[in-house]
Amino acid sequence: MMPRVAFYVYPTAFQNPGGGEVQLLKTREYLAKAGLEVKLFDPWTDKLDSFDILHTFGSVKDCLPVMELAHQRGIKNILSTICWYNWRSAWETPGFWAARAAALGRHAGKVFLPFIPSPRKRMMEISDVLMPNSESEAGQLERFFRVPRSRIVIIPNAVDAAFANADPVPFIEKFGLRDFVLCVGRIEPRKNQLGMVRAMSGAKVPFVLIGDPVSTYPGYYQACRKAAGPNVHFIGGLPHGSELLRSAYAACDTFLLASWLETPGLAALEAGLAGAKIVITREGATREYFGEFASYVDPADRRDIRSKALAAHEKPKDTRLKAQISERFSWNITARKILEVYQRTAPKT
Repeated sequence: MMPRVAFYVYPTAFQNPGGGEVQLLKTREYLAKAGLEVKLFDPWTDKLDSFDILHTFGSVKDCLPVMELAHQRGIKNILSTICWYNWRSAWETPGFWAARAAALGRHAGKVFLPFIPSPRKRMMEISDVLMPNSESEAGQLERFFRVPRSRIVIIPNAVDAAFANADPVPFIEKFGLRDFVLCVGRIEPRKNQLGMVRAMSGAKVPFVLIGDPVSTYPGYYQACRKAAGPNVHFIGGLPHGSELLRSAYAACDTFLLASWLETPGLAALEAGLAGAKIVITREGATREYFGEFASYVDPADRRDIRSKALAAHEKPKDTRLKAQISERFSWNITARKILEVYQRTAPKT
C-alpha cells in the first residue's frame, strides 16, 4: 500500500518561483509516474491526519508551525533542506549594513554555537528524514545543526529529459540570437546577475539573461539594466516547461551562472543536458554535479567571470557532460529514491 503524502512549502514560494519550486513540482510529477499521487497541502481545506507523511521543501522558518503540528500528531516529517550556508553568502546579503551584520551573526552562530536553538534547527530536529541535494550540503546539516547522519538521505537534484532534445530554431527565429552566453534565473542579489552583467558588458559575444526580477529587490534589476552594455539582452521570464526556454538552452553556446551559491543550480543542469558548456560558481555543491566538465569562477571576481566565460565560448562543445547528466540526474531515478524513503518512513499499518 502506497503512503499518503502531502507536499508543503512556505506561503510565498510561488510568488517568485525558482529552482526549489521546480524541484517540488517535478518530484510530484515523477512520483505520479511511479504510481504515487501526492497532494499539494492546502491549509484551508486539508487535515494533517489525512496523511502519513508531510514532505516540506526548503528550510524556511515559515514552514515550522505546520511541521510542529504534524510532529505532534504523529505524522512523519520529511524535509528537502535546499540550503547552503557560508560566510560569503552572508556577507553579500542585500540591504543596509544592519541586514548584513545580522546575516553574519546568524552564520557565526551556526559555525561556533550549533547547539543554540533556532526555527531552522527545530525544523531539522522534528524531521524524521532530511533530504539534502549533495554530500557537501549533508555535511553542513551535521556541522551547523547537529543532525545525526542516520536521519540524512542524499537525494540528487534532477533534470527533465526533454532538455536533451531541445530545438534551437524557435529561440533563434524569435530573438535573432545564437551561440551566445546565457544566464537563466530569478534576477536577485543571490544570483549575482549584476556581477555577471558588469563582467560581460562590452564583450564581442552576446550575453542573454532570462528571468523575471524578484519584486522584493526592485532596485537590483534597475542596476543590472543600467550596467548593461549593447551586447547584453534581457529577455524576461520564460515558463519552465516552455519550448522557448528549452530552445534558449539549445541555441546558446555557453551557460554562465556566477551566483553566490548553488545547490547545485537546476538551470545549469538543464543547460548542460541541452549541450551547453558550463561556467558556474565555485560556491556550493556545484563540483559534485559537474566535476571536470565545467569551469568554476569566483563570483566576486569580474575578470575571472569574463575570462572563463569567453574562454569556454572559444572551445568546441563536449558531449561528456550531457551524457553524465542524463545517466546520473534524471527525475525517474530521483523519484524512485524518494519513493523508497517514503516506504521506509511511513507508519506500518
